[in-house]
Amino acid sequence: MASVLNQDYANLELLVIDDGSTEGTAQHPAHQGPRIRVLQQSNAGPAAARNLGLANAQSELIAFIDADDLWLPGKLRTQVAYLQSQPEISVVFGGFARWLAENNGHFETPPWIEPTGDPLALTSPSGWIYPDLLLDSVVHIITAMVRCEVFDAAGHFDTQLPTGEDFDFWLRASRQFQMHQLARTLARYRIHPHSLTKVPRPENNELRVLQKALQTWGSAGPDARQVDAAALKRRLFGICFGHGYFHFWHGSKTQTRKAFGQALRHDFWHPKVWAYWMSAAIWLTALPRSRLLHHHPARMSHISSLMIETEADTFLKTTIPPRKAT
Repeated sequence: MASVLNQDYANLELLVIDDGSTEGTAQHPAHQGPRIRVLQQSNAGPAAARNLGLANAQSELIAFIDADDLWLPGKLRTQVAYLQSQPEISVVFGGFARWLAENNGHFETPPWIEPTGDPLALTSPSGWIYPDLLLDSVVHIITAMVRCEVFDAAGHFDTQLPTGEDFDFWLRASRQFQMHQLARTLARYRIHPHSLTKVPRPENNELRVLQKALQTWGSAGPDARQVDAAALKRRLFGICFGHGYFHFWHGSKTQTRKAFGQALRHDFWHPKVWAYWMSAAIWLTALPRSRLLHHHPARMSHISSLMIETEADTFLKTTIPPRKAT
């Protein structure tokens, strides 16, 4: 919260969304102040929490931050300045730095990131980025600033998605609005060691969202730019293989074989998939799950870091200048 309130852009409101927290979020002294409003709901997940904030926002510009992450100094000022100078652009985002816990689980003060160059300079991808999103979820929600008109046109977050709801939203928004990426790191994304023990979800929501987009809009952007077919095939394969690999090391035989079976549809002769697919029938039957997790901790860290984006109980949402009366 401090990284929000310490921004050098004072005209903001901070909405703290208590998504069924058991830690007394609403009564916490840090959540009291003239610029802070606390909204509470029974635990309903990140999409519902963000939608609650959107429904109560009183401003024209929206930015998001999950409870454990940090905005770097100057984030709001830079993005507001960019949107004011580019009225035809409705979404601006930037880079983020991963913030890893120490071996003891604590987060030490991270090294300072020195801003360099023109703060309003852009990097790729920028513009009509739908084809780029098909290949990678390039917009991290904690770095984005969005005009309210985007939510009015593209809709809010899909509450049927327990994960991947932000990826789904960016795909929908990219069909109607250009998005520009600042060539600057704007936030720190905290990687928790306890994410290694999270129980994997059986559904592959990233694949679900991507397939829905392809079925709805195809593989070309609004500007007719076509995604590279070979790259898209590798992307689909990677999502399926990664999901299977994660479940393999958690000892889930059924989900492993299902995910690797989906991967084979995109690269039938890939030898690694066949090796894991066959191992799932033999090794997972005999080897306890605890030994699987112990067997490959380094790789587990890499995979499970992708799973914690929406696990925080509390979501912070800031909105910037007042929304015009209608």
